[in-house]
Amino acid sequence: MDLHTLDILLRIIQVVVLPVTAFLVKLLIDQRRQVNGLASRLTKAEACLENVPTEKTLHELALTIRGLGGDLHVAVEKIEGMGRIVDRLERVVSRHEEHLLNGGK
Repeated sequence: MDLHTLDILLRIIQVVVLPVTAFLVKLLIDQRRQVNGLASRLTKAEACLENVPTEKTLHELALTIRGLGGDLHVAVEKIEGMGRIVDRLERVVSRHEEHLLNGGK
């Protein structure tokens, strides 16, 4: 191989092969950074998903809330009943008070 051919070959390597290789190496490094970033995000997402309740747990929670709603309805009815009793007692006490204030008349 003569010097002229070697010179042309080295120039081709310098002009074409080295820039393409540098571009490919940079692309590979960028891809690895992206993959590492995605792996980190995936790890965080998996950690969050571990704490998410299952469908069965959500169903049980819905049933419990529904049961509490029924219990609350019963409690409201009882409180309303007690309110009516208190109203009657207030009327009776008011009548007694008026009777006593009027001197038993």
